[in-house]
Amino acid sequence: PIPVRPSAHYTIGGIRVGLDAAASLPGLFACGEAAMTGLHGANRLASNSLLEGLVFGRRAGLSAASVRSRRPAPTIVPGRGSGPGPGKGGRQGDVLDPADARNALRSLLWRKVGIEREAAGLTEALRQIRFWERYLFSATFGDAGGWELQNLLGIAHALTESAMARQESRGVHFRTDFPAREDV
Repeated sequence: PIPVRPSAHYTIGGIRVGLDAAASLPGLFACGEAAMTGLHGANRLASNSLLEGLVFGRRAGLSAASVRSRRPAPTIVPGRGSGPGPGKGGRQGDVLDPADARNALRSLLWRKVGIEREAAGLTEALRQIRFWERYLFSATFGDAGGWELQNLLGIAHALTESAMARQESRGVHFRTDFPAREDV
């Protein structure tokens, strides 16, 4: 089962894909809100998103399965724990719960990098993200939850810096300190 939750549309359409949902980076497929397919045109509506998610979701799945069937299976090495160990970004006995950190990151992004953004909030968010990165990017995790958290931090960093760099409002990117669109 796929969990379905309400969300805000504020990071949509960034990954350009072809008809097979493949991006230019080998092995990367995108569909739904992450994909830039051209199906939704200039006005993205819920019905367009459903079409895009269903059509390109299926195409992405079939394409990924086809690529995966031609590659050798990855080797999974079980780890010794779910947090950083000594010499790996943490002190002896440090344990990090990736689920707690993920919830904190989600909350920060919603409050400071969400639907309405402004420089002060973006700066504060980036400061916090960099703080977490200093600790978590040097950590070695024994499960996928930790690796996913590291990836989420990288995405959050890129999203926040991009939002700071765009000093205008365009599409679903709305800066309260730069409410006008700048076409120059």
